[in-house]
Amino acid sequence: MAVPSLYAARQSHPKKRRWHVVQSLFFIFVFSLAVFVFLQSSFFRVKAIKVNGNKQFTKAEVVALTGLQQGLNIFKANLKQAEEKAVLHPMVRQVEIIRDLPDTIIINLTERKAIGLVAQNGNFIVMSEDGCYLSKVNNLSNINLPIITGIDLGQAGPGQKVADGKLKTALDYLMTMPENIRAAVSEINVSDLNNIRMFTIDKAEVRFGDAKRIGDKIKLYQEVINQNYQNRIQYMDISYRGSPVVKFIEPKKQDKPQQ
Repeated sequence: MAVPSLYAARQSHPKKRRWHVVQSLFFIFVFSLAVFVFLQSSFFRVKAIKVNGNKQFTKAEVVALTGLQQGLNIFKANLKQAEEKAVLHPMVRQVEIIRDLPDTIIINLTERKAIGLVAQNGNFIVMSEDGCYLSKVNNLSNINLPIITGIDLGQAGPGQKVADGKLKTALDYLMTMPENIRAAVSEINVSDLNNIRMFTIDKAEVRFGDAKRIGDKIKLYQEVINQNYQNRIQYMDISYRGSPVVKFIEPKKQDKPQQ
């Protein structure tokens, strides 16, 4: 009985190994091809685009800003490019777009909020809470926003942020106020950052002083107006620590009856 030599046994192993390698590569190729074909199939076509966080935009407007559309393969959608397109609009502060496999795209939107107006060249500029130039208006009949005076926007245009310390101070005061308090503000003047003044729609003057302790000053202001003085305040000084100084409007003297 012939016994195979050790040399012959050693020669057979490399062939088997090569065959296994070829088989493995073939199966990897077939699997990759199948995955590729599957990913290109209609199963991954975008059938729905959801929008979250939109208050000032309609859903259709938000989708149009991104350039996304239904029917597109979800993996071919360039989400980063879509985000970059959307934030070009001044009212869009931030946008995050994610895939929700297999067929849905979700747009999470953070809008800017109009907080005040700044006069410029005979018009008014709508400013956001983060100091962004939103739009230009010339008719204030349908706009209930406080006017910020004492600043110059320079050459700023729509969508640009204004890096101005006075503007930031005014916005800090306005954003610290609850909405119902802010709605009663007619003007805030920051021409002198050591003598910041606010005027209400009832023509009362509020003297804030500097830009320190903004939160404390707003709380003091709330405490005073909650006393329901019925528009009798001429001015209020809360620029110093301690109790606010309140000056009331002197009642008009009635004419003495003629004898």
